[in-house]
Amino acid sequence: MSKRNSKKDVIVLFSGGKDSFLTACQLIEEGFKVYLVCFETFAGIASKNVKYGARRIIKKYGADKAEFLGSYSNVGIWREFVFPFLNMKPSQLIAEFGEITTSQFNCLTCRSAMYVWVIIKAKQMNVTVVADGARKSQGFVIELPCMTERFKSFFAEFGITLMFPVIDLESDLRLKNLLLARGFVPKVIEPQCLIGVPLPGGKEPEKDVQDAVLQYFNKVIVPKARELISNNFPITAKDII
Repeated sequence: MSKRNSKKDVIVLFSGGKDSFLTACQLIEEGFKVYLVCFETFAGIASKNVKYGARRIIKKYGADKAEFLGSYSNVGIWREFVFPFLNMKPSQLIAEFGEITTSQFNCLTCRSAMYVWVIIKAKQMNVTVVADGARKSQGFVIELPCMTERFKSFFAEFGITLMFPVIDLESDLRLKNLLLARGFVPKVIEPQCLIGVPLPGGKEPEKDVQDAVLQYFNKVIVPKARELISNNFPITAKDII
């Protein structure tokens, strides 16, 4: 793919779910051309389903406004982030990072792998804006301010702006209505993560868990991520429409 110079190009992390679907729509309506990218994770299934959502967006807005880059594997990058965790005793983990839970750890390492992949791709394409459909109401630490601001700071190291267009959208009903207003039936067929486990009752994770996630990111992921990006870790397509 040729390099790009337009400041109105954006790569969107696109799961095919309603959050990323609305994110893409809003950005197109703001004048961006969106490049949709999906990830086949270490614990996900049916990543090919994302193509149906991409086709719906392209059909409505046109191929000049939206393009599907494909479904990619982030497993190689993810493994780089989990090795330290797997080789440490629980007592060592607590002493080094704090009270990090397995569910939040999985989300942190997986999302961070996606981000490293997309930074490498954005640099290759000369794209300076990336967007994620994260919503803080879902209860994942990686979608709370303690981490979204840290992620933004990390992207800025590479001259890339990270956006979260629907981060403050709390109501699922409101989300569906916003899709209906754009002429979409708010039903999607998206890939599924098998181990994404939000807290019951929609509660926000405790402060010590949030702090532990941030500690692992700063101490383990950031140094390794800088290395992978500097070395242009190889990224390859799994499926392209």
